[in-house]
Amino acid sequence: MQAMDRHTRAQRKEWLIKQGTGFRQVTCHITGYGRKGKYGEKQRSGDPARPVTIYIRVGFNGMRSEARSTGIVVANKADFDTQSLVIAGDPVNTARLAALKNEIVKVFNERLLMGKSLNPRFILDIALGLATHQDEEYYLMGRTSSGLPVLSLHKPKPKIPTILGAITDYNRIKAKLEGNGLGVLSRKRYEQYGRILTQFVTETYGKNALLEALTPAVEYDLFAYLKGTKKYVHNYAVKIIQFFKSMLTYAHAHRWVDRNVLAALRLSRHHKEVKTLTMADLEKLASRDFVEVTLNQVRDVFLFCCYTGLAYTDVESLAAEHIVRIDEIDCILKDRNKSGVQSFVPLFPEAIALLNRYKDHRVCRLKGVLLPVISNTKMNSALKIIGNIVGIQETLHTHLARKTFTMFAEERGFGLDQMATMLGHTRTTMTEQHYYKRRREPVLKVFKAIYPSGELKRLAS
Repeated sequence: MQAMDRHTRAQRKEWLIKQGTGFRQVTCHITGYGRKGKYGEKQRSGDPARPVTIYIRVGFNGMRSEARSTGIVVANKADFDTQSLVIAGDPVNTARLAALKNEIVKVFNERLLMGKSLNPRFILDIALGLATHQDEEYYLMGRTSSGLPVLSLHKPKPKIPTILGAITDYNRIKAKLEGNGLGVLSRKRYEQYGRILTQFVTETYGKNALLEALTPAVEYDLFAYLKGTKKYVHNYAVKIIQFFKSMLTYAHAHRWVDRNVLAALRLSRHHKEVKTLTMADLEKLASRDFVEVTLNQVRDVFLFCCYTGLAYTDVESLAAEHIVRIDEIDCILKDRNKSGVQSFVPLFPEAIALLNRYKDHRVCRLKGVLLPVISNTKMNSALKIIGNIVGIQETLHTHLARKTFTMFAEERGFGLDQMATMLGHTRTTMTEQHYYKRRREPVLKVFKAIYPSGELKRLAS
């Protein structure tokens, strides 16, 4: 095969000479350099010796490609020769670089002999396996008067999406998970994040900006936009930036961009005090009857969530098959719709009474469920009305019931580990940070159990 390549090259050279064309050997230039740090910042002269990642660049006829990472890390930059691509004391990686260099030269010569475009970036991408010869249409080329291919002044056909296109595509992929690991509300929330980021990108970079335009400084620009211009609270801004970071990881996985400029970003949310109802609030709700039937049903579903810790999506689909009897105790055994993690909740007497109330309900029989649950939006609207009528200080909403369950379970003597199991959490830290409210009542309850009435005075006297 190599003999045929040399023969073809010799024929082309002979043909050019016969045509009276001065022959000049056309070659590409391959250079490498080291970048320090986890994500490859350029190594400055005078920096102390530290590990660097080897990057390769191809040049031709005054043009050069973008640098591409080889994935090879050198302990000391001084050990790497950028021209010969030799790493002192490392024959294995030197051989890898030599093989890559030979592959680049081979691709260059093949395209030169075939009269194809010699876009340096295209050649490097083919050698690295990131593109094929069939992708030539995405690397537009022009030709000089002598017939040598050169880069066109026109922009290449956009094979790689813009920033806005990447956001749209990421949300499209997320939407496919709906119903199997992604809830409807989560999908709508991601779409809202996408709209906010679209506004930011359009105003800051332009609607046609490519992912390559992003730098690590986007962290500061986006924070300023979300908290300054849009006036969002810190935690909401963090959620949007984390979504943007995930989108960039998705783009990097598709090789639309060389690196995720936010990969090293670590954000922390401000701690918010967990709000729950009190036992007195639950008693108010349970003892109050409403004229409107719907309000009574919403109240009962809300209380059932307070007694079991079920989220809205889980109580909406709760069926008879999810009630099992273990050691003569009726329990809910159900995989959570959001995470797929199984929650195990023994049914307290209050919860059993509510299930019995609706065992013959017409809607429950038609749908094959245990409780008549209306839409989340309508339920939250009804809960606000109920809270105002009963006189509860906290604003009632469906998710408040799940948090209130930690208070209810603690009153029954359960600890954080048991609460996490019942809520379907894999870590108690999740329960403690977002659902559990530390209260004085359990402390006083234990203290009174140790020192009954009158015992403390007797011991202190």
